Amino acid sequence: MMSILLGVVFFMLIQAGIQHGTKKGVIIASGVITGDIIFLSLAIGFTAAIADFLQKHQQTISLLGSLLLLVMGTWMWMKKRTESGENHEVKGLRSARDFYVKPFIINVLNPANAAWWLGLYSFPPASDYTIQQKIVFGAFAILAIFSTEVGIAAGASLLKNYIKEKWLKKVDKVVAIVMFIMGLNLLLRAIL
Repeated sequence: MMSILLGVVFFMLIQAGIQHGTKKGVIIASGVITGDIIFLSLAIGFTAAIADFLQKHQQTISLLGSLLLLVMGTWMWMKKRTESGENHEVKGLRSARDFYVKPFIINVLNPANAAWWLGLYSFPPASDYTIQQKIVFGAFAILAIFSTEVGIAAGASLLKNYIKEKWLKKVDKVVAIVMFIMGLNLLLRAIL
């Protein structure tokens, strides 16, 4: 369920697959999974403490996440393409580090993601698992998410030769709108 939600990362994977191929999609998925592994580790060992932390600092986390998404959404909306379809701004995201860090930060600053992992271990059957069972359960969840995300990028890269410049511009706009809407949603949750 987590790996196919139509969120920011989903559209980033499609965009990366179309523009740069499966390799960049794997790097994006790795950034996302790193954030998931952090939440998974915390959820296994510190479910109650983390839930308490999130409750106390939910507004700050939501504000940071919303600010990041609003800035990125505005940036995506305003970026330009050359006639070859290349994004001017994407040139600055050629390194593996850039493709890794951006989705990692989005994932870590998303309170819904943290809540999902904590919730996963707070309710039966996972709440009754031993530590070993929780680790195995979490490892398979991580593997499922990673595989699905790589599959999304790989599927998008197969369409690369059939997609026109006009469609790429529309993908950019959709990614920008999704980021902006999610940023506004987080902002409204934080201030209301």
